[in-house]
Amino acid sequence: MRLLPLLACLLSTSAIAYAQSLCLDRPIHFAHYEFGLIYAEGKGGIDDDVQKELARRSGCAFKTTLQPRARTWFELESGSVDMAGSGVQTPARDAFAWFEHYVIEVNQVVIGPKVPAQVRNMDQFIATPALTIGGVRSFSYGSYYDRYVKLLDAQNRFYNAADSRMVYQMFDRGRFDIFITSQFLSQFYFRELKIPIAKRIENWDPGSGTPSGLVLSKKSFTPEQARGWQEMIRKMREDGTLRAILAKHLGKELGAQSIYVPPAK
Repeated sequence: MRLLPLLACLLSTSAIAYAQSLCLDRPIHFAHYEFGLIYAEGKGGIDDDVQKELARRSGCAFKTTLQPRARTWFELESGSVDMAGSGVQTPARDAFAWFEHYVIEVNQVVIGPKVPAQVRNMDQFIATPALTIGGVRSFSYGSYYDRYVKLLDAQNRFYNAADSRMVYQMFDRGRFDIFITSQFLSQFYFRELKIPIAKRIENWDPGSGTPSGLVLSKKSFTPEQARGWQEMIRKMREDGTLRAILAKHLGKELGAQSIYVPPAK
């Protein structure tokens, strides 16, 4: 019977050591950005709940900030931001960060009244020089849309906004003809800003949705620490925590559809 207290002590010590191995020698700087149901100032969101759960499970101290996404990517690369949520992985970002996806963004095109009915895809849109697009230049909309956005930007047909809120406001004022958005934004901003829902919202991406998730700066964490945080996200997916978080913000059905499911090995 004396072994039981000893075993409990060893398990407790092991858990503390595991947590300490993931922590930094200072509070972990987690940067939020305005992105509808992902995070909104004063309202929280999916990433807020994920960050708090990571803090609870790890026992690590966190410092959170709200800042523009472009600045966050720059500071993840430099190491002045340690962690962020709902980041889209790209080859360029792989150079300075590790990722662990937890949501799928289904990006759709919100279409204004000046776009002809026969324009039904990005190629047709590109071929109509008078039409313009709006967005946040530092955002990635997935590999399919990104190449078209880059081309439109090079043609001076891209209107840059500071954040997602401004994109919706500019579209409502007729500043551009289309913008690309996800369920995390449309479910929030049309209601929040009391903007009439566009008559045409279409999916022009022939592929699947874009995964996004936890971002870990390679300047801040070791590969071993990164694997520990990635495993924590995987456990949150397996034990139903992520499902509950997404259902809270998106509803049960859409929440379930928005969980990232890793491809079968």
